[in-house]
Amino acid sequence: MTSFRTTRRAILRGSAALAGASLLPGGVFAQEAIDRVNFLVGFGVGGGFDQTARGTQEALQKSGLVANVTVENRTGGGGSVAIAHLIETAARQQNTLMVNGTSIVVRSLNREFSQTFRDVTLVSTITAEVFGLLVAGNSPHRDIGGLTTALRANPRAVRFGGGSPRGGIDHLAASKYLKQAGVDPKAMQYVAYDGGGRAMAGLLGNEVQCLVMPYTEALTQIKAGQVRLVAIMNDRRIADVPDVPTLADAGIPNAVLANVRAFFMAPGTPQARVDAYANLLERLIATPAWEEVRARNGWNMFFRRGAEAQAFFVQHERDIRALLVEQGFIQG
Repeated sequence: MTSFRTTRRAILRGSAALAGASLLPGGVFAQEAIDRVNFLVGFGVGGGFDQTARGTQEALQKSGLVANVTVENRTGGGGSVAIAHLIETAARQQNTLMVNGTSIVVRSLNREFSQTFRDVTLVSTITAEVFGLLVAGNSPHRDIGGLTTALRANPRAVRFGGGSPRGGIDHLAASKYLKQAGVDPKAMQYVAYDGGGRAMAGLLGNEVQCLVMPYTEALTQIKAGQVRLVAIMNDRRIADVPDVPTLADAGIPNAVLANVRAFFMAPGTPQARVDAYANLLERLIATPAWEEVRARNGWNMFFRRGAEAQAFFVQHERDIRALLVEQGFIQG
């Protein structure tokens, strides 16, 4: 099982080494200059990938690292429209960072589209967001015990929602919870939304009674009391939400899942350009501006770059494939 823990001390130590290695006499950076960044998001405004793009945009600008930063939402096909656009217009995308991650792995394994993470250029991972189970603030299911009891009595008593299609990462997380709780995942009612923002609207509008998504996407609604986080899918409690139990605390073991977010560039991007963007991101995450954004959003840092990031995605694909086979979404 992959570890998703990165300490801030390690980040600062690596960034200090990077800064020392990237300067020539006179303070000139020995790399390509970056004066513009465009984030490409294949999902709607308000979802996790969109939040990642806009939070990184804010930190880049506040830190003074890059002033000209834009965000482009090109939705459709579960992110495939954005991926295809990045590939087809590669020559014009030398300043573009596409935000994706676990989603591209799951959707390619499910054959929702033909591209994989290998068809674009991985720059770095950035966070690993733990999945949570959310109910509306006025839900009769006051805690994870009550929710699980209701589902064990009638698996169709609760409609689940998520920002991914059936067989996607949110559906997979809900299925993993149910299976480990002793409930047949195939009996679940699941409503698929295009992104986390629309899924949250579905929960607040009572179209669904339980939302499964990275809990960090819902911190605003949690703090406002609009929704209640009843459990997290992690191996231990998290400091940002210390009173929220893990599923293991509720007697449901082996139900751990995180959604990794990463940055990609167009295929064929020169390695010097890729390295320049990786360097930029590594400098960014050591700044107070980034820490302000990260803390506000409750993001769990998981920064990997270069060969380490590539090796992680290869293993991540193996792990996700095993989960999809176990849950019956694909054949082994």
